[in-house]
Amino acid sequence: MIGQESTVRALQNALGQNRLHPVLLFSGTRGVGKTTLGRLIAKALNCEQGMGPEPCGRCQNCEAIDSGRFPDFLEIDAASRTRVEETRELLANVSYLPSRGRARVYLIDEVHMLSGHSFNALLKTLEEPPPHVYFLLATTEPEKVPVTILSRCLRFALRRVPVDQIAGHLALVAGKEAVPSESAALGLLADAAQGSVRDALSLMDLALTYGAGSVREADVAAILGTLDHEQLHALASAILKKDRQRMGEILGVLHALEPDYAGILESLARLFVTLACRIELGPSLPAGMRSEDEARFAVWASETDPLDLQIDYEIIRKGLEEMRAIDDPELTFDMTCVRLLAFEPDRAVRRAPAGQDPGVPTSDWKPPQAGPGREAPSDSPPAMEAPSVPASRRPLTQAEWPSYVSDLEISGMAREILNHTICTQYDGKTLMLELAQNFANLLTTQLKSRIDGALRERENRDLEVRIEIGDGSGETLAKQRACQMEQEQEQVQAELNRDPNVQKLLERGAEIRKGSVRPTRR
Repeated sequence: MIGQESTVRALQNALGQNRLHPVLLFSGTRGVGKTTLGRLIAKALNCEQGMGPEPCGRCQNCEAIDSGRFPDFLEIDAASRTRVEETRELLANVSYLPSRGRARVYLIDEVHMLSGHSFNALLKTLEEPPPHVYFLLATTEPEKVPVTILSRCLRFALRRVPVDQIAGHLALVAGKEAVPSESAALGLLADAAQGSVRDALSLMDLALTYGAGSVREADVAAILGTLDHEQLHALASAILKKDRQRMGEILGVLHALEPDYAGILESLARLFVTLACRIELGPSLPAGMRSEDEARFAVWASETDPLDLQIDYEIIRKGLEEMRAIDDPELTFDMTCVRLLAFEPDRAVRRAPAGQDPGVPTSDWKPPQAGPGREAPSDSPPAMEAPSVPASRRPLTQAEWPSYVSDLEISGMAREILNHTICTQYDGKTLMLELAQNFANLLTTQLKSRIDGALRERENRDLEVRIEIGDGSGETLAKQRACQMEQEQEQVQAELNRDPNVQKLLERGAEIRKGSVRPTRR
């Protein structure tokens, strides 16, 4: 077993202490070792050398389990035996003692394919299994297994095997079989397997057939429809350097190859993520990456703006989404490459370092250089202007109050009350407000306290706020918004009336209901 260290350790401890749970559920994608674990557990329970975490693999029982001839080890494919009658027939002999080994082991693969009645028949046995019986359930879709079954299982989620571990395993197999292979080719196979060891081995067999007994990078790239190592890096370099001529040449080559365009975009995305992590987090390369790429990545990191990588990643992600929706991957790939060359981030907006005022230029900001039509920057400091007094420190007028209220950080009913007030006096120490009579009963002590706190925080001083009840004749923020909405309503109604299609409908006797036309908020 490779890539499942935590699961293997837990099972080894359970077998060593003779505390193995009678019902185990292994979940995970295809080819990560679910049925392999089941066979290993069956051998560990029935090995002639004694039950333990490390079966010998050479005794008659172990060899019989490997060849599928052991009578007390039953491997069932639930996808082909979904009926309840077949499940009952399978469980008919559960109560009998094993005929040859110590334990009877049932390995049910793709258990989620069983019917509802089959699960009900299995549930009774899982509730109280005999001491000599073990059920090992394997599934790629654990969410489809009933909760009643899951509650009686000890679950192990098998993860996808990392690319470097799959590549190492393929190298080990190639060494044992004396197969000539290139490390770059094995890396491509491991990457294409997407965490599945079985898929990686199947692809390796295909590469051996295509390559007449050898595994070479060019052959693997041709089989998978992907780019080889150098081609992918050439494409990435053209994007990073915005080299349009080189990009045109690469696209011409790709069109002749008819590759897997989605796979190329995914490989580009991984490469850009690796480069972004190197720039932001340090020079260490991820596991499984070639050490000879160190110099190339170092050059890219020194010449590439991290903002470019963010934009490039989003463009690639968008391209993959469009590729799934449009049945022409070459067209989508070409447009994605054009976008990668055309779009650039706004260089004027930079991220300020921690603790620095966002309004202050960052350390990589440089003053404009003198040139035609420009004056050279003077060494003498600019003349200091007298600071202007913030509007919040000047006496507020009734005309300024609605704009002042809209900028306050306050919400809920307190916001609504302020929207219906006018400012009658403000001298920097005392703020006098007037509230309309029909809102007076809504002003509670708690809301008044919230309003006081918001205004004092805005003014950054100890401020006395007084709210009096008035006739509400002044210009409030609520009145301004109501007036604006009414104007927008009239404008939309006028535009609709001018529409030729609407005019034809009105001529035929149709009418527009009053209030049914509303402006949309954008």
